[in-house]
Amino acid sequence: MPKNFWKFKNEAESEVAELMLYGEISDVSWYGDEVTPKQFHEDLITCEGKDLAVHINSPGGDVFAAQAIYTQLKAYTGKVTMYIDGMCASAATIIACAGDTVIMPSNTIYMIHNPKSAMLGYFDAPQLDKISESLGAVKQTIVNVYMARVQGALSETQLKHKMDSESWMTASEAKNYGFVDEITDAIPIENKWEGDALIVNSVSCRLDRFKNISELRAILPEEKQKGSDIFMNAKDQLKAILNVLGMGDSQQEQTPTAANMQPQNNADAVQAAIVAERQRVAALDAMKNGNPAVDSIIETAKANGATAESIKPYVDAIPQEQPTAQTVNEEKMLTAIKAILADNSASGAADVLPTPQGGQKNEAAEKAASIEEVANYANKLMGVK
Repeated sequence: MPKNFWKFKNEAESEVAELMLYGEISDVSWYGDEVTPKQFHEDLITCEGKDLAVHINSPGGDVFAAQAIYTQLKAYTGKVTMYIDGMCASAATIIACAGDTVIMPSNTIYMIHNPKSAMLGYFDAPQLDKISESLGAVKQTIVNVYMARVQGALSETQLKHKMDSESWMTASEAKNYGFVDEITDAIPIENKWEGDALIVNSVSCRLDRFKNISELRAILPEEKQKGSDIFMNAKDQLKAILNVLGMGDSQQEQTPTAANMQPQNNADAVQAAIVAERQRVAALDAMKNGNPAVDSIIETAKANGATAESIKPYVDAIPQEQPTAQTVNEEKMLTAIKAILADNSASGAADVLPTPQGGQKNEAAEKAASIEEVANYANKLMGVK
């Protein structure tokens, strides 16, 4: 029996069952295969009609496998909600169309194209014509699935044209075209380009069968292309400063992020990390108030894994007034804060602390002094009295 490319989770105490579809959809065709569809059907039955959350991170694969899963999910009695956890491309989009609701984070991708066939051997014109006719029939079955999902947002002609063009879509585009119902906040994703191969959260996508890779690169550029070198340099240095202030590495070890999540086969752990990261980022975003000093700290905390609780004392120490015309940019604030730390280190003041009661180290006083000094310099640069 072929190795399963799916995993069901159905805990007795939970009202929602889960289906994880990560990676290539079947290495073995389901066309004429009696065993694999039967096994998937039996696994689906174990969900007992509960609402089903389907998580997809797949570059596609076998169109017959995707069609069989689509058909079985459409016949399922419970509500089916699709979550795109990274990439939903090629045959994976057929499965996504089975959802009663399709939810796509803002930083994930969706792609549709024409079905393709790999061939080895020698063929004459009539044989090639027959293969072309077969691909045309397969394409129409896919078009029928898409048309049922987009509900008039695209005409059949428009849809076929997009398949001909191999269309890579952002979440907004996929929603406009009717493939997606809801767009959520960005989730932690680690994209790694290796030549013409893309790895999305440890799921490898072979791109040799696709033609518009330039579109994909535009949506998911190389990490070094995100922002200017100056901005990235300042951001990295601010991360280091937050580490000095006790807001960096220790927190990063405790909070799962795209940077420190290791590849793992445990689907439960992956989903738990995604949920935890969404909650962390949402809590940080809720603290923003338009003050550039506050927002800079929050953005850096989001990037390095710090929590809202850990940065709250620093945010509270900065008056919530709007800056004057002397608005500080990240480089100026960075220079000022670095000066604080440099002066503090050169003078040896860091080793001189207030004498606490009983001769014990007063960590609270040390932290309060650090917070106050950073806040004062930030306020001075912004023109806040």
